[in-house]
Amino acid sequence: MLFADAFKYKQWANAELLALGECQLSQMPDSDAEFFVRILNHTTVVDSLFISRLCGEAERYQGDNTRETPTFDELKARIAQNDAWLVDFAERATADELQRVIAFRFTDGDLGQLSVEEVLLHLLTHGSNHRGMAARTLAINGLERPKDTFTRYLHQAEPGRRELAREAIS
Repeated sequence: MLFADAFKYKQWANAELLALGECQLSQMPDSDAEFFVRILNHTTVVDSLFISRLCGEAERYQGDNTRETPTFDELKARIAQNDAWLVDFAERATADELQRVIAFRFTDGDLGQLSVEEVLLHLLTHGSNHRGMAARTLAINGLERPKDTFTRYLHQAEPGRRELAREAIS
């Protein structure tokens, strides 16, 4: 299922970015290091909010970020927990589940209504956008950025794809 692959990619891309960030965070000015952590914390808070909405549970957060900046280890743990949940959910989701519509209140008070499929697409695009912002923070400081394209992920996850391509092109 494409959503399952996409969330496995999100999990992999988050891990790639966090590994590079962890090694290089001390090489950035404090303001950039804090931005790196906070922008990724924002994505995991939003993931958490929508996970709660998908489950019909009370939301853990009142806003789209936390007041306090988490430690890097706390951030990694939160992202890993949400990513694992989303991969599992995407692997189990049926066609009927993807069409289920949920109504909710955004953290700014506005009302919202999305299908589960739309929620999943939002989490994928939202996470990608903010991973890009965090990676840009590495780049502007002359640090290594992740090579985290979906195609790279697929070829690492399924190395046989390269051999099949060789056979098809030959």
